[in-house]
Amino acid sequence: MKGETPTQISSIVLTTGLNRLASLRGIRAYWAEAIAWVRQLVSAEAVHLLYIGTRTVRLVEGDLSAPVAGYLEEWESRWFSDVSPSSDGLQGVPVANEYLTSDRKRLIQVPLVLEGGFRGVITFVFSSNEGELVYHPTFQTLLRTLSSMAQLQDHLALSQERLDQVRLFYQIGQKLASSLDLQQVLREIIELTTVVLNAEAATLFLLDEERHELVFAIPTGEKGALLQEFRIPADQGVAGWVVATGQPALINDVRSDPRFLHEVDNETGFVTRNLLCVPLQYQGRIIGALETLNKHSPRGFTNEDLQWLTTLATHAAVAVENARLYESLRQERDRIIAVQEEVRHRLARALHDGPAQNLARALLDLDYARKLLEKKPEALPDVLSDVERLIRRTNREIRHFLFELRPVILETRGLVAALEYSLRQWREEDGLDCSLELEDVPEVDPKAAGIIFNIVQEAFNNLRKHARARHVWVRLKVQGDHLRLEVEDDGVGFDVDRVLSNYEERNSLGLLNMREQAELLDGRLVFLSPSPRLQRGTLVRVDFPLDRVAKRSPEAATVSG
Repeated sequence: MKGETPTQISSIVLTTGLNRLASLRGIRAYWAEAIAWVRQLVSAEAVHLLYIGTRTVRLVEGDLSAPVAGYLEEWESRWFSDVSPSSDGLQGVPVANEYLTSDRKRLIQVPLVLEGGFRGVITFVFSSNEGELVYHPTFQTLLRTLSSMAQLQDHLALSQERLDQVRLFYQIGQKLASSLDLQQVLREIIELTTVVLNAEAATLFLLDEERHELVFAIPTGEKGALLQEFRIPADQGVAGWVVATGQPALINDVRSDPRFLHEVDNETGFVTRNLLCVPLQYQGRIIGALETLNKHSPRGFTNEDLQWLTTLATHAAVAVENARLYESLRQERDRIIAVQEEVRHRLARALHDGPAQNLARALLDLDYARKLLEKKPEALPDVLSDVERLIRRTNREIRHFLFELRPVILETRGLVAALEYSLRQWREEDGLDCSLELEDVPEVDPKAAGIIFNIVQEAFNNLRKHARARHVWVRLKVQGDHLRLEVEDDGVGFDVDRVLSNYEERNSLGLLNMREQAELLDGRLVFLSPSPRLQRGTLVRVDFPLDRVAKRSPEAATVSG
């Protein structure tokens, strides 16, 4: 094929060559094959390529003499200083430029002009009397075709790069979601940040809203250990600015930026040259910042790095909040278990010191009574009376313990949550339609919550035994300066006056206990049967003074104490 003009090259040869180039993947491999082919077509001694696309490609096919290499080096330096690769193009560009070197080499430089401007130059090296084939229209068309194919290669490479980024971020998301341990999640985030952005160190700041501080969370990297155990005010430094404004910060010269907090470097001995910091946002709320320091590149951080870190921060914020939620649930679980253990221990001690010893004494007294029955029966009534009193006292103690016992949820989450839980249990176990109605309910003092819950529990126990109800309503609402509790059912009701007149003789202590519990909080208890609203069933109503049941602030408690 050497020595043939382009018009003499068959269409089959051109099609075959272009198809071969089209099958290549990778812009560098494409151009290496392309300049080798065009060099052969025009019989050039050498071909030099400078191509500016998604990546800069410099290639040489053949041998360059020292004068040619020197000229190309000087020309390339001028080209980069005079022409921006991303410019919109230059007007009046000739088809080619020529230069004759000191060793009589003819250099023909053909610009690669595509939509959007210059994308590079191909330089052909010939002996001084050769090279006219470069100017042939068919060959010029071939060069433009090669340039267009290179642009397609660029687009393909860019698409593949973005696909790889999506795949990588998917893997990052999977990795961060694989653990719910907060410390491990934090460590994974900043290790990924350091590796992906090729930085010297990275750290994640979490916002402590109560103390209005940013906390350095497990810094990593070569110098990451120097950044541990630090807190800074939330309105200082680059990270503070990022958290306050919600905007990222890309600083490649921190010494000239007034936002940079020099005290951290002074304290740690770490020397920060450049940094990239983005906010951590979860559902519109800023929870911290992700920062990486000292890019291992003379150019520093780029806008592409900013896009990467912003995307990574999105995954990181979700992972941090998920881990925090799990940590909160785990702490709640541990607290519930601790409360349960304390309740069991307290109950065991109380039963051992009270009812258990009383019952042991009753057994001894009954054994003594059996012996008296044989030897001194006239003394038996006094002994039996003592046993009866002891058993009655033990019964009251046990009832007291039962009223003191409260669901763990009452200890951990409060009165409303305990009532919701209990009503749900009653619906499932007794088939009752139970409703909880709340209106302006204040936060209730824990001790008062226990008493109110006990009254509700006792009222329900009574209606479950006697009312034959289908619906139960439990209400809490503020009435003036009182908190009103109501437990209402649609059952058969009862004769209030008759029951209250002799409930002690009937050995029914439920109503008495409810009254005693209400009086502990200066509450006024009434029983209405039938219920005025339903004209059937029963309404149990207790009005508590708000100042006896509402939770007081620590300051108020200190003053009153």
